[in-house]
Amino acid sequence: MGPRGVVVTSRSCLLEYDLPMFIGRIAGATVGVRGVLNGSGTTARLDVGHVGVVTSFCMIVATLVLMTPNSAEAFRVIGSPGAWARWDAAVRFVEGEERSLEGGLRYSIETGSYAGLRDQFNWVGAPPSEAAFEAAVHRAFEHWEVIDVASGLPAAFHFVEDLETPAIDEPGIPGVPSSYLGLNAGAEIDVFAATPHAGPSFGGSVVFFVDTVANDLTLTSGTSNYPGFAITGADIRINPAFSYTLWFFELLLTHEVGHALGLADLEANPSLGAVSGFLDDDASVSSDATAGATFSNEFVGLIDVIDPDASNLQSLLGDIDTVPGLDSPGVRLLMESGAYEVLRFDAQKLQNDEVAGRQFLYPVPVPEPGMGLMLTAGAVTLTGFRRLVR
Repeated sequence: MGPRGVVVTSRSCLLEYDLPMFIGRIAGATVGVRGVLNGSGTTARLDVGHVGVVTSFCMIVATLVLMTPNSAEAFRVIGSPGAWARWDAAVRFVEGEERSLEGGLRYSIETGSYAGLRDQFNWVGAPPSEAAFEAAVHRAFEHWEVIDVASGLPAAFHFVEDLETPAIDEPGIPGVPSSYLGLNAGAEIDVFAATPHAGPSFGGSVVFFVDTVANDLTLTSGTSNYPGFAITGADIRINPAFSYTLWFFELLLTHEVGHALGLADLEANPSLGAVSGFLDDDASVSSDATAGATFSNEFVGLIDVIDPDASNLQSLLGDIDTVPGLDSPGVRLLMESGAYEVLRFDAQKLQNDEVAGRQFLYPVPVPEPGMGLMLTAGAVTLTGFRRLVR
């Protein structure tokens, strides 16, 4: 068995790093700033809210994408056309371990204890109670299971806490594609308090692995032998050197779980072959008004549930990290790095773009009028079952 790590395609990978917003004490008042704690314990102000790193193993180069704290909508997925990465809906064994959506995606945490994981982080003020921290971690996963208010669509997957399986962090070998194939030991998703792969100045990172066997995926809609790569495990690192509020820690982890499912940052550069174009139904960057309107609208119904690749969507390949564009005001989303703090008070963290991205990777039939109540009842039953197996 060779070394393992992250693979998005057979020749490239995506490493996702988040520099979070921290809450610092300045002149006795609590204020929101973007920065890191310097050696004196005070807050060093930075001008950016996020740094994304996309690594292409073909060229063995890294491109840093600096993000401002504004927001916009649509979605990107990880991989390349006809070879996107997603979790298999059918039972799948990789090196003797089951790795699929079947039975729920299992997640574990470093130390196997919520108190143990919590105590590795710095907190603004008193640390949260163990119960509050545990609830925040649970919610970070549960946000992705939400029944979408706008469309009535539930998630086609669910998560299962599995603290009995020790979390194992396997970073792979940068520049060695073969080290990003095969089984990621541990649970299917592991969460760590650890220095991100790019270094101590980054807030978080996600690394996932794929199976050596490709183009045999089963979609959640029932389509079989679908092209692409099966994710076999994901490791989430959150930087323990930074200081967090509990609400921001939850949002940051929610964002990272999106990457573990196969969604990329909206500002990621598709020219390196690791992510899709900016997928939307009618995105326009002709003005702030059109960007705000076309990046925010609901379009989940356009996803072809039998063949998502055949969905009637436009794929913007150019740089849209501009004004007008991603940085236009008034649009809200979760998968734009450094912008998701605006969702703090939103009951549903997933916006129209994340719902469409979830539907693209894990499609469920679009309900007929009047079916919303039935879907809700089914999801409640599923959630109740999941609680029993924890």
